Amino acid sequence: MAGGNRTAVDLTIDALRHLGRLDQIDESLVAAAESLADAVDAEPGHASLWREYRAALEDLRSVGNVEQNDDGEFYELLNFISSEMGDREEP
Repeated sequence: MAGGNRTAVDLTIDALRHLGRLDQIDESLVAAAESLADAVDAEPGHASLWREYRAALEDLRSVGNVEQNDDGEFYELLNFISSEMGDREEP
């Protein structure tokens, strides 16, 4: 039976896959996050495991994230075209 951290990381991985942010090339990162989650569940008092696990989670969440991986121009364009249109009311 999976522990709490493994269950949580599996949910995160499933969500990222559903969003199309994980590809086959990311499988080593997925495996590392899963292994670290298992290790943390087995030894919750091991501080360095937690550090590595948190770093793996950050790496997972940044895969395919336009805001994190882009040089900013594309993200600025998305914000611009997504902003509300029309005249602004003066205060």
